[in-house]
Amino acid sequence: MPQSRAFLVLLGFGGLLVPTVAVGQDDNYPNRKPIIVNTCPFVELSGFSFANKGGDRTRFETSMSWKNIGTQPLIAFEIITLKYDAFDRRLIGERWTVKGKDSVDWRPLQPGALGSDGTISLGSQEVFTAIAYVRSARLADNTVWAVNDLQLVTELRKVVPGIKDLGDLKPDTKAKPQ
Repeated sequence: MPQSRAFLVLLGFGGLLVPTVAVGQDDNYPNRKPIIVNTCPFVELSGFSFANKGGDRTRFETSMSWKNIGTQPLIAFEIITLKYDAFDRRLIGERWTVKGKDSVDWRPLQPGALGSDGTISLGSQEVFTAIAYVRSARLADNTVWAVNDLQLVTELRKVVPGIKDLGDLKPDTKAKPQ
């Protein structure tokens, strides 16, 4: 449910200051749920958050932190964010490839090293629950790890038992320009 914020604005007309109330919206569910499912043996996700942000243009932002918990450097890994509305219906999710440490530093993420980053999409989104997990990872020796979908479903059922229909767990494809 959006929360309103009122701001007192003084407008000047012909030397007179006229108080006016401007209302801004916080277009976020107050009890929104960012959830992490860590099934990857090489990357541990943490610090997940998401929100609609205002300003000049409304945008949907996510942020995340991670740690290389493996024994060799990570070249890249793929984070999937599954999104659900207030009625637990699946929305269009996100696919995000982290190349190295973060979007600025593409050098491999060394064992024990930390990274963090985020995504921004234009417009607001009515997301109540968002679930983030690592779908795949490429190690320095060129091994590619991929999530086991059965293990993922088992873990998801533990953390979000209320969502009866999880929907497709694979990355959503982007709409092709017409």
